[in-house]
Amino acid sequence: MENREIEDSSKLKHPGKSHKSTATQAYFNFIKSNLGIGVIVLPVVTYQVGLLWSIFLFVPIAFSCVKSSQFMIEIADDLNTDNILYADIIKLTLGSLWAHILDIAIILQLIGLCIAYLIFLTESLAQSLHQISIEMTKLQCLLITLIIVIPLSFVRKIHFFHSTSKYGFYAALASFCIILYDCQGRLSLIDNFQFSNLINIKNTFNYVGVAILCCEGIFTVLPIRDSMKNKFEFKSVASKSLMTAFCISIFLSLITSSTYQQETQSIVLFSIQNPILEVVSLILYSISLLLTFPLQLFPAVQIVETMLQKNMFEYISFHDIEQNSNEGSPTEKIDKSTCDKIENLTCEKDDLVFEDRLLQSSIRSMLMLTIYFIAYYVPHLSHFLNLIGSIFGSLLQFCFPVLVHIIYFKNSKSTKPVIQYTIILIVSILAIVLGTAESLKHLL
Repeated sequence: MENREIEDSSKLKHPGKSHKSTATQAYFNFIKSNLGIGVIVLPVVTYQVGLLWSIFLFVPIAFSCVKSSQFMIEIADDLNTDNILYADIIKLTLGSLWAHILDIAIILQLIGLCIAYLIFLTESLAQSLHQISIEMTKLQCLLITLIIVIPLSFVRKIHFFHSTSKYGFYAALASFCIILYDCQGRLSLIDNFQFSNLINIKNTFNYVGVAILCCEGIFTVLPIRDSMKNKFEFKSVASKSLMTAFCISIFLSLITSSTYQQETQSIVLFSIQNPILEVVSLILYSISLLLTFPLQLFPAVQIVETMLQKNMFEYISFHDIEQNSNEGSPTEKIDKSTCDKIENLTCEKDDLVFEDRLLQSSIRSMLMLTIYFIAYYVPHLSHFLNLIGSIFGSLLQFCFPVLVHIIYFKNSKSTKPVIQYTIILIVSILAIVLGTAESLKHLL
């Protein structure tokens, strides 16, 4: 079975030396994979739809995210196989064609998320320099970020993030605390404060895609589970981790949007009035996203590597068989020793592909150039995130997990969660159709 997504390449050569995480490390890893760019864009779309309506919309999205993650974990627990990943489950239940479609969707969403991260880092750099009277163009800021982002994109081992995710989470929390401190100061200066914006149904589908991207960790569910010492603890750990991330997202968005109101910026950190606090918060959150960037890039890189790897296998195997056939009679069948030879050759090439630094450097360099090129031309971050979340977030976070769970357990005698299936599919279909239409209207 092909193993795609986040997979520690050191396991391929030293399977007995893999690093296993504790439940606490997995908890922080999973929180960090869900607290990305969406949480700091959520306040502006919260203000657009209204405070009460945003809560009403967020609840089914959060529920769908928790249940879809649990569906994937339940299948992995039932299979009880090491290194089982999202794409493996899709191939097992829906077939190879859908597995290839999944690969393409994963690459597109993760590239989209990395583009969003890069846009934030670029705008944060420009804003920070502006505070000290240095003006730089978007292109100049993008080029400066190359110095930091490019080296991080070449990190190859997931266990590197067991400790850094914790510190990245703390950096994000510190940035959130600065925002809340600024909100507290603003509230004390506002006379006769009132919630003037509660419900605005018209802007519903400006909100949904961004909210889905506050639950962007579906790709890391199974890899983080597999990295644990006790994999069967992860279902509980994942639920607690997701609920923590959701509470942070919705609490921060409600407080900030009700405080800044019409002054809420597309990135909420830009709404902070004190220039020193704004710069500090931007630096802290940039550190947090920088520690997440390579974690999000891992799956896309490994999918591309695996595609190249498979093509190499087929090419090498075909020519080895052809050479062996030419040496014998035309009707001679390939014997067992030849098959063993091809199998050994395949294994050798497997190690070569994943350990070939030049190949990996080339793949990651091409992805980074693509990400930088698109990031330069994206006009509006919140609408871009809404588009990514509406299309790929809905498909990958909600639709696929429900479908594979239905198919995998179709012969099981246990009670099927039909109501849960229905809620998740309704949320995802509405997001795909209406959320995509709304975001395209603003982007085009």
